Amino acid sequence: MVRPKKQSKRVPVRLRHKIEKRSAEKQRKERKNAKKHPELGKKKPAALNIPNSFPYKEQILNEIEEQRRLRIEEQQRKREQSKLKKKADQQVTEDGDVAMDAEEDESDDESMDGMDEDSGDEAAGGNAMAALLASARAKAAQYEAAHDDSDDEEDQQTENYAKGNKDTSRKNFDKMFKEVVSAADVILYVLDARDPNGTRSREVERQIMSMDGGEKRLILILNKIDLVPPPVLKGWLTYLKRSFPTLPLKASNGAPNAQSFDHKALTVQGTSQALLSALKSFAQSKQLKRSVSVGVIGYPNVGKSSVINALTGRLGGSSAACPVGAEAGLTTSLREVKLDKKLKILDSPGIVFPSTDNEKGTSAEKQARLVLLNAVPPKQIDDPVAAVQLLIKRFSTSQTLFSKLLDVYGIPPLPQLGLAQVTKSFLTEVARKRGRLGKGGIPNIESAAVAVIMDWRDGRIQGWIDPPIATAAANAGIQTAVGTVEADHKEVVSQWMEEFKLEGLDFGDDEANEVEMQG
Repeated sequence: MVRPKKQSKRVPVRLRHKIEKRSAEKQRKERKNAKKHPELGKKKPAALNIPNSFPYKEQILNEIEEQRRLRIEEQQRKREQSKLKKKADQQVTEDGDVAMDAEEDESDDESMDGMDEDSGDEAAGGNAMAALLASARAKAAQYEAAHDDSDDEEDQQTENYAKGNKDTSRKNFDKMFKEVVSAADVILYVLDARDPNGTRSREVERQIMSMDGGEKRLILILNKIDLVPPPVLKGWLTYLKRSFPTLPLKASNGAPNAQSFDHKALTVQGTSQALLSALKSFAQSKQLKRSVSVGVIGYPNVGKSSVINALTGRLGGSSAACPVGAEAGLTTSLREVKLDKKLKILDSPGIVFPSTDNEKGTSAEKQARLVLLNAVPPKQIDDPVAAVQLLIKRFSTSQTLFSKLLDVYGIPPLPQLGLAQVTKSFLTEVARKRGRLGKGGIPNIESAAVAVIMDWRDGRIQGWIDPPIATAAANAGIQTAVGTVEADHKEVVSQWMEEFKLEGLDFGDDEANEVEMQG
């Protein structure tokens, strides 16, 4: 007898997928209804099963209802008290900040007045440091008087840079910057080697020099040196050393596919060890009973946190002393890193410092300059096309750099038209090469501009600002009533370099012929 064949329980894949799709759709509808009507999913509280024959049933129910009402009133009262307390704390904080700023201004005025009297007597005796300090204080006072009205504009600029986060407002950033500068004995001013003057503020330098009677030390750190050729690096080092002790630094290995220069004598370990040795020499010469504090300041995304990681020897990864990234604004709070018993480093958020160079031009031109300084995150750029136009304007002065820019995207030579037309043609070609197209294959100019800005940020586009021709006025940078104090300034720089034992260090002289391109 032949047994009947059992029917298979297998179902077609099409049917199984259909069932899974309907099940997922049903669950999605249930979640949507639960959000729309949250009261439907809640279970009603179980009623008290008190027999009707119980003589005190009504009294018990009234007591329960009264307790519930009192509990609700107590919760409401606590909420009101919490709101009032928050408002009071905010008011006290604002009043305290205003009072603190007023006290700081008064104390600064008094200390500066007293220092002016002392420095005047010493300057008469021919003290170079006193003359330099008097000049720095005078310039700082003139700057503060001339820029009182521009504070609102700077506040708005940085608030736009840190949108939506009240903890990263300009006021908080300025407060943290003042804390770092006040607490630090040595200040490392980190500059971008591609545009050192663009990431530098002479007014900030003068204010630092006029604090604590000139006891603070300032070192300029030229970071991202692998993005400039040796002659440019040497020129900037020579130019900056006329103002303050300057050290080149390669804080990290850079982004992938970056068009970098392989400086043979300037490695990550070598430059960071030279800086660390200089700081240890200063700490040893001071012989303080406490550790020497080193503050790190600079524009956003110039590599302040990378400098600290290079000094600690922890480059990247989960063990990094400070988090780093290609996007600006990653550091939003103060961070203290202890190197050893004699040294500790203070990291600060990046701030767009006031600079007379950056104050020229419209607001669009100002933001374009900040974009090329990598001080604005890509998502917060209002007009990326203007930034690319400024980049092409700078490259138009050098046919070599402009040709390298075209070679990055494989673009043939562009016709010699106006700056706006060249920018539009360039971005159109970039959009086609990178696939940044909209509906109907129309090139997306703004998307292409953002791509160019990100390539510039990561070093895939070569470009730099040549060092200016040194003049007597530029070298001194500070004027007094009796004229220039260039010789005095050089004497102070030499004294500071001796304290840090930088006299024997000479970077970039013998490596001009020992450099290779990496890409």
